[in-house]
Amino acid sequence: MKKRFIFFSLAAFMTTAILTSCDNSNISIIETNTDTVTSAGASVSENSSYQTKTLKYEPVYENINIDINTTNDTNEIPVEDAVDLIYDSVTSITATSTSSISRGSGVLFAKDDKLGFSYLLTCFHVIEGAYSFVVTEADGDTYEAYLVGGYEDEDLAVLAIKTPEENDLCYSSLFEDSDTLRLGSTVICIGNPLGTLPGSVSKGVISYKNREVSVDTYQTQSLIQTDVAINSGNSGGGLFNASGALIGIVSAKYSSTGIEGLGFAIPSNTALDVINKIFETAKYDTANKCFYEGYYSGDYEFAFKISLGTYTTGYGFNQQRKNVLYVSSVNSNNTYSGTDLNVNDIIQSISIDYLDNNKTDSTLTTFSTVADIMNYLLNSNIEIGDTITFNIIRSNQEKTITFNILQYRYSI
Repeated sequence: MKKRFIFFSLAAFMTTAILTSCDNSNISIIETNTDTVTSAGASVSENSSYQTKTLKYEPVYENINIDINTTNDTNEIPVEDAVDLIYDSVTSITATSTSSISRGSGVLFAKDDKLGFSYLLTCFHVIEGAYSFVVTEADGDTYEAYLVGGYEDEDLAVLAIKTPEENDLCYSSLFEDSDTLRLGSTVICIGNPLGTLPGSVSKGVISYKNREVSVDTYQTQSLIQTDVAINSGNSGGGLFNASGALIGIVSAKYSSTGIEGLGFAIPSNTALDVINKIFETAKYDTANKCFYEGYYSGDYEFAFKISLGTYTTGYGFNQQRKNVLYVSSVNSNNTYSGTDLNVNDIIQSISIDYLDNNKTDSTLTTFSTVADIMNYLLNSNIEIGDTITFNIIRSNQEKTITFNILQYRYSI
């Protein structure tokens, strides 16, 4: 399911920008997925709230093969020396959607000599819903960027830029095992706070590792906790140890009044896992000069949101009202699971039919809150290929909606 920080502020900086070339002003970069694509050589066409890729030529796909720089170096050097090593690997990112501009940060971590691209890691919420990306280096050089793939559950995405001919870019090395980090160790944060102060450096310590943080009402995420200064715009920037190794990607800060020194970063272990999964599934179309976005294998996303409401039956003295759980929204992206449900469908029961015959099928018939349903779905060990059946009331008629759990792929 889609994750959202509700107790924490996402550290991307967003400004409103109504673009005259588009008429999708209802789309918000934080709240809505889109099917927009922008790529070198491919045109963009509008279709309601979605935009789709129009290819000029028959695709010719090539797999992406890169060596990711990793290190296990923990030997602390003076902070200023560590900053010199990795400063130029951190970039600023401007992501434009049809209704807003998001500004965040990114970290270069690998290059592809065969295809001529360099790759950077950022937060998914920085690029979500955007169709255009601009990467700005520490020296002010700017590059058009392309989405290679994204995984919203861990709030990570990979972008690509064309490697300049002189190839003077700086690449960070990811720390091999963030589980071995020590509390109190010095950390360095480099990013673009407020979206207007690129290349800002701050220093702190690791306050806690693998902190379970609520990312929505039903799920948590395991993050590095730090007291380093984090502000809007730092999202996607690097959290480094004092040897210059990339130990995390800055993602959020605690935003309650009167609370300071509670920042969070996505651990390098998580980042390496997501990077590998994205590059296993991403391809580059050499004919149309664009990426077929990679995805996280085994990930699914439900198309529907469920809410509590009131259902009225009968007339006059026979009129009765009762609380019901109903479908309040449905995403039409065809890689979401459950797109056949309609808004206002009233849920009567839910059944799970597992593809694996070693699992026991189940049915939920008694529930009174949204949490009852979501906890059932999220804790039932559902996998790709399983079948879910919703018994619903639609327009005062009972219906059965059955759908398979699909592999989800975020595609702009």
